[in-house]
Amino acid sequence: MNDRKQIRRNQLIGLIAGMLGGAMMAATWSYIPTTVGWGGAVMWGGVIGLGLGSLTQIEKLGYLITRSDNRMFNFLVGTSLPLLVIGVLLLVLK
Repeated sequence: MNDRKQIRRNQLIGLIAGMLGGAMMAATWSYIPTTVGWGGAVMWGGVIGLGLGSLTQIEKLGYLITRSDNRMFNFLVGTSLPLLVIGVLLLVLK
């Protein structure tokens, strides 16, 4: 199977599973829908599931920056880069 098709399939499965997981968590713990609402619980579940379905892409992002063959290092750099960008934006916009 094509690598791109496999990645998209993983992302779709992660999205659907995350949305269902978010809905189940909202149904189980009553403070989740009162805090973020039902739509927010389903949306954040989908976001987390989509992120987990995209883990191989995060490693590729780290490789583009480091050019290292160390997969764990690339994964850590790829994971920390979006968090660093969000942190900088929060500081600038605050």
